[in-house]
Amino acid sequence: MKLVIFSGTSEGHALCRFVSACGGCADVYVATDYGAAVMEPMHGITVHEGRLDADAMEAVLDGDTLLVDATHPYAALVSDNLRAACVRTGAEYVRLLRPALDSEGVMTVPDTAAAVRWLNAHPGRALLTTGSKELEAFTAVEGWRERLVARVLPSVSVLEQCASLGFAGAQIVAMQGPFSQEMNVALLRQTRADILVTKDTGKAGGFAEKLSAARETGATVLMIARPREEKGKMLAEVQAFLATRFGWTAPVQERCKPAPRFPLFVSLAGQTCVVFGAGAIAARRVGVLRRFGAAVTVVAPESPANIAVDVVRGYEKSDLSGAFLAVAATNDRLVNHRIAADCADLHIPCSVADCAAESTFFFPAVCEGGGLIAGVVSDGTAHGKTATAAKRIRAVLEETT
Repeated sequence: MKLVIFSGTSEGHALCRFVSACGGCADVYVATDYGAAVMEPMHGITVHEGRLDADAMEAVLDGDTLLVDATHPYAALVSDNLRAACVRTGAEYVRLLRPALDSEGVMTVPDTAAAVRWLNAHPGRALLTTGSKELEAFTAVEGWRERLVARVLPSVSVLEQCASLGFAGAQIVAMQGPFSQEMNVALLRQTRADILVTKDTGKAGGFAEKLSAARETGATVLMIARPREEKGKMLAEVQAFLATRFGWTAPVQERCKPAPRFPLFVSLAGQTCVVFGAGAIAARRVGVLRRFGAAVTVVAPESPANIAVDVVRGYEKSDLSGAFLAVAATNDRLVNHRIAADCADLHIPCSVADCAAESTFFFPAVCEGGGLIAGVVSDGTAHGKTATAAKRIRAVLEETT
């Protein structure tokens, strides 16, 4: 059976690496010269460049072909043509999905035309991060030469397209992603944009970093919704499916058990510790840190009765200045992720309440008694065992008093 992959996404790229590592072979089709350029040479992988119409797609398929559609979730027409070509030729079709992310709090419109109408009804400068394909449609925005800045891929063909549409140099940011939250913040401020136009590109497409940057700068997020909800398989599922179908032995990855956390006891007396959030977990963390002499600063958008908030606003990276350690305990997964990433950049130990994997230190269950102190942590999954063990240890310590 012949394997054909229509790629153009990071998931498709990862699938090609997997096929090559398994010793398999595949014909891989990408639409642009840029898509071909970013595909490093891989054994068994033959890359074909150029957009194919429905007839050309059908010509590369037959009844002994397994086709994996790893195209972008917004390339609905391409996926429709691939499905139709598979029906006509008898080829087997598999859709590789890119999962969507939570987009709560953003302005969502169904398509590009609706985004143009929204922009015409709402003044302000906008940073377009939707790619070059829809740029022509955005020239229907009133005052677009003054209002719009487009972030596009740094390829000759894309820059020529921008020029042909009349985009001036000051309206073009030609860069290759992925883009960090800090880069998105910098671009929003540099371009003086108060609207960020995007698509739901998922985790791999940097959607979370865009949302976080918009929150930090106060920009409105205008999101063009995905064309449809699709059924298919995630990357790991497609990899397992192909390995079974072709009889491959998947490459062995060294899976070492994570080393346990070393129980380092340090003095917090006078040390600056920052706690982000104002919920029950944050309040408990603040109480423990202050009991051990830390100078605690609490940052949260609101100030409830159960905890004194020192800085009443959302998180900013500058809040970490001079911090000895940090606790990310907000009720926003994206904000906690940002805090963890920023702490990693600044080499500041961080405990992340909703993600053990992002924590560089675990906040322990503290047990005191008889002049002794013990801390109990788990591997990030056994919270019930931690509480039970801490209760027993506290009882033992009390007996030594």
